[in-house]
Amino acid sequence: MDRRAGVGATVASAVIFSILLASSLSVYLAAQEDNRLHLTSNAADAIADDSVAFEGAGGTNVLLREQTLLESNVFDCRSAVATVSQDISDLKDVQASANLTLVTTASPALHGPASDNLSMLSPFSGYLEGFVNTALHDRLKGAAATLGVSYAKNETHYVHLPLRLGDMVSDCDQALSDAEGVVSNTTLSECTSSAVYPVIAAAVGLSGSEAAGSGFQFGVHSVIIRTEPCSIDITVGVSQAGVAGPGGNFSVELLGEELAAFES
Repeated sequence: MDRRAGVGATVASAVIFSILLASSLSVYLAAQEDNRLHLTSNAADAIADDSVAFEGAGGTNVLLREQTLLESNVFDCRSAVATVSQDISDLKDVQASANLTLVTTASPALHGPASDNLSMLSPFSGYLEGFVNTALHDRLKGAAATLGVSYAKNETHYVHLPLRLGDMVSDCDQALSDAEGVVSNTTLSECTSSAVYPVIAAAVGLSGSEAAGSGFQFGVHSVIIRTEPCSIDITVGVSQAGVAGPGGNFSVELLGEELAAFES
């Protein structure tokens, strides 16, 4: 028997084995890389899905706090818009998990899109003219460190509460102006409730009718604080009931006060 043929067969077998081993290792490494890519992709998708849920939760919490502020305070007619704007600017929410953190801050919105892609906040999503509108500024950061996945996103979403604050302020201011104007240009023979109150009721009658026609509750209260000259403290109240919010329907009230004196 030719010893060289035996050696050749052995060498050939070793080469074939090496090729098979290398091929198996390549397949194994490719499978490992494919698995790593799938895990990385799944982790990235999971963080992205969580971010949407976090934005919905953060936005809902901000709206709930906004509703609480609106329904638990009585606002002065003249400063209501500025006060509500400041209250909204102070709102903040934080959502956090092991892999993701969301910080949501708010600001009053003067314009924005009528629709918003954050459907979880429906029916309060989007900017609607005439209502109290809020911009939600979301800053998200996330990571799956073991997989080398990082995530960051800054977005602004727009939401509203169907409170017609501007119209309420307008009706309140108009009623106070009407009352002060009539009183200061009217002469009375006596400073008594029977003489004073009908004059004021007539003065605010049109404003009250317009407020009621807009769906608001309207009221006026007058107090004689001095008889010489005949001076009156006039308080006008305008409220909107049944405002839809994430915590259920609520009411908001404005009060305005004016000191007026009849002509001597």
